[in-house]
Amino acid sequence: MKRLAQFLILLFGLNIFSVYILFAQENLNQIDLEALYAAIQKTPSYKKILKGDKTYQQLYEDVKQKIVDTDEKQTFRQLSRLVSAINDNHLGFYRTPDSTIKTVYISLPINTDSLKKQLQQKAKNSLEGIYYVGNHEFGLYANGDAHQIVSLANGVLMAEIFHTPYGGYDLLLYSGKPTPYNLIKNTRLVNGTLLGVPFTKYKEKKFSILDKGNENYEFRNLEDQVGYLRLSSFNADNDNIKKSEEFYKTIQGKLTVRHLIVDLRNNGGGAYKVSQKFINMLKKYNGEIFILQNAATVSNAEQFILALKPLKNVTTLGEQTKGMITFGSNYGKKVVLPSGRFTFSPTDMNGIDRELAYESKGVNPDVALDFFKSDWIMQTLEYIKKRP
Repeated sequence: MKRLAQFLILLFGLNIFSVYILFAQENLNQIDLEALYAAIQKTPSYKKILKGDKTYQQLYEDVKQKIVDTDEKQTFRQLSRLVSAINDNHLGFYRTPDSTIKTVYISLPINTDSLKKQLQQKAKNSLEGIYYVGNHEFGLYANGDAHQIVSLANGVLMAEIFHTPYGGYDLLLYSGKPTPYNLIKNTRLVNGTLLGVPFTKYKEKKFSILDKGNENYEFRNLEDQVGYLRLSSFNADNDNIKKSEEFYKTIQGKLTVRHLIVDLRNNGGGAYKVSQKFINMLKKYNGEIFILQNAATVSNAEQFILALKPLKNVTTLGEQTKGMITFGSNYGKKVVLPSGRFTFSPTDMNGIDRELAYESKGVNPDVALDFFKSDWIMQTLEYIKKRP
């Protein structure tokens, strides 16, 4: 009888503990949801695009139901939906970095050889297909409400991709330590490459990508009456502000060539406090301007293009830009949700309607360049020489 009593006490205690764990998990998920929802509602992009939108309120209610009793990964997946629904690609959401987290790889029950054969039949312009990171092969295929990227070596899930209401995709990247989950906003397939992540359908060298080295600014004469001006960053930290001002002084009054190539490839943006002086200089330039842009031309670099594109002496060349242009952040504020598991990066800048038209779509070039043929500077020189 004594042993039976001890067993019942132990069983009852375990049940209470299990209930407590489930309640604590549910409560933790709910607290994180409320904190994220409150932070989102404070952003200018939410107020401009979704405030009062009943569909977004329904999305919140759906997420609220689906995070009951879910684990950390599924909670992140659901909370990400609230961030994905906003057409603001400066927003960030990720698992708070923690080097102590045990890396858990998700192996899917798929035949990778069979999957590879299927994906080899997909067209290059299809989202589905075989992708590479270096020499490693990955398969991207449709699965239910999402697309998945898996390693073709071992079937490990690397990412999930979801359609957005804005014509592109948002991607959940599962990258292990120290940030096991990361929401990548506005992933689009541009010339065989998924924006914002290293997955590409081509092993060949792509001339769209600029190897800019360590210096952000450069000016040189390419040949008679053709100059080359590279502006690789408008970052507003003190060091880059100083370097941009020093560089500006070296070229001030010296842009006298008839044709000027302005290279904005891989310019990750920044602020007008850096870029505006170059915009003003180029607006006064009397010759022809040829702006190089690629899918890694982002934010204030896209605003830079829009400021110059209407001018009659400006031609843009390359490929579609990122489409991460409108809102941005002055202060770089981070919101760690109450559980400490997740971090939200809100935006604080008001977007203007002209720029919102390019959010998630990017700015198209006037002239598309071949990303395999030859160096893009050489292709631009060829284009200049063919002009009347």
